[in-house]
Amino acid sequence: FAPWCPACQQLQPVWNEFADWSEDIGVNIAKVDVTEQPGLSGRFIITALPSIYHCKDGVFRRYQGARTKEDFLTFIEEKKWQNIEPVSSWFGPSSFMMNLMSALFKLSMFIRQCHAYLTEQVGIPVWGSYIIFGLVTLLSGLTLGLVLVFFADFVFPSRRFSSSAYYQ
Repeated sequence: FAPWCPACQQLQPVWNEFADWSEDIGVNIAKVDVTEQPGLSGRFIITALPSIYHCKDGVFRRYQGARTKEDFLTFIEEKKWQNIEPVSSWFGPSSFMMNLMSALFKLSMFIRQCHAYLTEQVGIPVWGSYIIFGLVTLLSGLTLGLVLVFFADFVFPSRRFSSSAYYQ
């Protein structure tokens, strides 16, 4: 769900009606704003909106059926979700890979917020913000490389070459 998405706005009344039935059918129904939760959009690999997932016992399935209240109710009550192939464990929202994807999305949102702060609040021109981010990227890469070299030298010290001619 996203507030700017026309398809999401069209689905909203139907989704709210379906959510009213949640206690009767014994399920939890929720919606997530991907603009406020970019980590979840990365974790679930949201490429189209609105995206609907069925989650039960840690198994995730993507719903791609009709989008009416009756179809949603039938999907749950008749357990049609059992006929849908679960999301692969590699791409499941709780997998290591999706945790990394979530962190990447959160990082991108943080960088975007920093850029907005620098350009709107501090008054730095856009090109100046890009230069700052370029320098930060360069310096962090150099620092990380230096730390990795020190770590590699500490863990795998080089053997000193000793020649008998050197000691004579």
